Amino acid sequence: MMLRKINRLNDYFFKRLMGDDKRSDLTLRFLNLILNRTEKNAFKHVEFLNPEYNPLTKDGKLAILDIKASVDDKTFVNIELQVSRQNYMPKRSMFYISRMFSEQMVKGQDYETLKPVIGINLLDFSLFDDIDTWHNVARFKLDNTDKILTDCMSLHFLELPKLKYSDIKKVKKLEAWGAYFSGRCSEEELEVLLMNEPLLQKAVSFEKAFLSDDKMYREYQQREDAIREETTKFNRVKREAKAEEKLETAIKFLKLGVDVNTVASGTGLSLDKVIEINRQLNK
Repeated sequence: MMLRKINRLNDYFFKRLMGDDKRSDLTLRFLNLILNRTEKNAFKHVEFLNPEYNPLTKDGKLAILDIKASVDDKTFVNIELQVSRQNYMPKRSMFYISRMFSEQMVKGQDYETLKPVIGINLLDFSLFDDIDTWHNVARFKLDNTDKILTDCMSLHFLELPKLKYSDIKKVKKLEAWGAYFSGRCSEEELEVLLMNEPLLQKAVSFEKAFLSDDKMYREYQQREDAIREETTKFNRVKREAKAEEKLETAIKFLKLGVDVNTVASGTGLSLDKVIEINRQLNK
């Protein structure tokens, strides 16, 4: 039998690893590390909730969260995975946690009873190209101050490609989890991570059981196929948009009288293509 491999950022696998009561200790550890909660104020209980949201309008979009949960003090948490670049990720995340925040209200309820909502986004791409840090947090702050207006909503973005380490033996606890989920560490490095963060051993044990389960692995592969098809479509649209942009740029400069060789060089289009465009424009 061919050796099976796993993409740890596959949402089907991730939900079964981190969204199951049997492994709630993994979820709690991951959350506490992200939120920098120590033993003194660490969350100790998590309740997994129905991740499905009905549309706000008749023709609205159905939202299905990867992991939706509440913790000890009823703080709500949403964990999302995203493997292909989406520049609208901050807006999408804000939409999700806004729904979670607003839906707490019932008729006659006091605003003081509203609990905070935390959005956590585990990304396999760089979202903020001008920022080097891999874990970035967004909160409501007053302009030109460090004063937090409210802690009712916050967003965490963990950009895995930015996670760098020169010595695997010195990685911090959260970095160990990031390295594990990224899948970019070798078997030898993984062994070191397990020594530094022993609870990851439970994740690795589940991973092995998952890989040996024919039914789960088949469903995992179906999800991988769907992700691959989605990524292919997204990349095709990007290529088509880029080609359209090149075409529009070429037309613009040809109309200004720029010579065809310069236009071809500047846009990346072939000289024959630019000559043909120019011929069509001068008909």
